[in-house]
Amino acid sequence: MRQKNPELDLFENRSPKSRQFSKDSSQFLPGGDSRNTSYYAPYPLIFTHGEGSYIYDLDEIKRLDFANNFTSLILGHANQLVTEAIESHISKGLGLFSPTIAQANFARLLCERIQSIDQVRFTNSGTEATMNCIRAARVHTGKRKIAKCEGGYHGTHDSVFISVRPKPEDAGDSRYPTPVPETLGIPEQLVEEVLILPYNDPSAAETLITRHANELAAVIVEPVQGTGGMIPATNEYLATLRGVTKEHGILLIFDEVISLRLAPGGAQQYFRVVPDLTAMGKFIGGGLPIGAFGGDRKIMSLFDPSKREGPIIPHAGSYNGNPAVMSAGLATLNQLTSKIYSHLEMLGENLRAGIRSLANELEFPLQVSGISSLFGMHLTNNPVNCYRDTTLGDNELRHQIFLGLLNEGFVLSSRLLGCISATMTSADIENFLGGLRRVLVRQQSI
Repeated sequence: MRQKNPELDLFENRSPKSRQFSKDSSQFLPGGDSRNTSYYAPYPLIFTHGEGSYIYDLDEIKRLDFANNFTSLILGHANQLVTEAIESHISKGLGLFSPTIAQANFARLLCERIQSIDQVRFTNSGTEATMNCIRAARVHTGKRKIAKCEGGYHGTHDSVFISVRPKPEDAGDSRYPTPVPETLGIPEQLVEEVLILPYNDPSAAETLITRHANELAAVIVEPVQGTGGMIPATNEYLATLRGVTKEHGILLIFDEVISLRLAPGGAQQYFRVVPDLTAMGKFIGGGLPIGAFGGDRKIMSLFDPSKREGPIIPHAGSYNGNPAVMSAGLATLNQLTSKIYSHLEMLGENLRAGIRSLANELEFPLQVSGISSLFGMHLTNNPVNCYRDTTLGDNELRHQIFLGLLNEGFVLSSRLLGCISATMTSADIENFLGGLRRVLVRQQSI
């Protein structure tokens, strides 16, 4: 049995203001927040502001931020050009009941950069983006069921909030997974409409899709599973999904809410596999709430209210295409040059290599996953290629390392997932590896 975690005492001693604030805010907010993923025991730190690569908490402690609002801040905090773009719209009005110039300009830029997109529509979250992709697929194909990967997170709407993080004992055979609702409140009949695919197992996925081809409207997949552990798909896996869906008239949806940061044209450019529809979000809003979805002109015409014939899918939202958000998105994407993408990939490769080297040197049960600017750490000696591989880790040890990294001045998600921002440097990566070394050595001494 482990001794009491020394990291916990240091964490609590350094964060009295966060502890009190969390206690007070919990009187009015369940758990003190509106976002379960930001909670961790004994209480979350309360961050007050960020500058570049750093974030500051209520107790005035500065930390290097590898969370970046779970990959949303690719340029770091308070980027000057993004801030100026937002401010330029505040004095003009925060909402205009019409199409806007900023929206049209941003849509054009996305269509030019992303191969699968002829037309695009904006929402306020990635959840809404994937929901509309699936709705369009059902209308376009006339079929009901969808397939998603075990461990894949596509938002919290009922059709996809299934088998996101199931307990292995509930999830059935790894090659033929059982659908498991992520929460109470999801109707059983909706669970039956979802086929669960094993991630990174091309032959098993192809067999399942072929078997259910007459029922499937769409296959939705993250080219890099984010919540599932920052696990990239293999080229073979994505190519197999593309081939079998095209053969059977099933739409392939890429959820690029996280993976779009891999290249100017997203993971589909990186892997050279082009889907029918693409869902986006996170960093394309420059730090403001956003979602977007797009694809082939014929499919997207389903959302065109000017059509005289054929089915139309209603799509509304008071804040869809908000001009301040569109301007922030434009300012973000216009700064993401090929040099920036190369910088992000180089730092990501160096970080992952450094973690592997450190784990080998210390003989610590630690694996690292990721690609380009994304990474995840997993407390296991076994390779991590899918969600089930992540369940073999030591969750108690993971939490101790998470708190230890906070104590050392580094912020990741509580599941040890993170990303690089463009403001980071090679020195930042070296500092992180030094901090991680100290944390791991402390854990070995317990």
